Amino acid sequence: SKLTKNNFAVGYEASDFTIHTNVNDGAEYCGSIYHKIRKDLEGGVKLSWSSAKSTALELGTKYKIDSDSSVSAKVDSNSRVGLGYTTKLRDGVKLTLSALVDGKNFNAGGHQLGLGLDFEA
Repeated sequence: SKLTKNNFAVGYEASDFTIHTNVNDGAEYCGSIYHKIRKDLEGGVKLSWSSAKSTALELGTKYKIDSDSSVSAKVDSNSRVGLGYTTKLRDGVKLTLSALVDGKNFNAGGHQLGLGLDFEA
């Protein structure tokens, strides 16, 4: 028997924030912080480094418009911008609309649009 992969992660969660860090195979290092700024506003930051890739940074936020709807946005170090809107259609049914735009290759296309329906029993 031989050890082929190793992963290590540590996290801490409090009432208004979460910190997480992990190491994968000694070659990829990641850390993230999530903070509940107010009851209607959340934010997060993720930083990662890999021996095979360059450093990556991601920033994200979520704003609750009302008790049934929220908007979210994220941007990363590769100039990708994500936007989302989620709303409760009725009890047990949520609708999500999302988009991911590649800012580096805006005219080249390849952007993504999404539609999601979430059913709860």
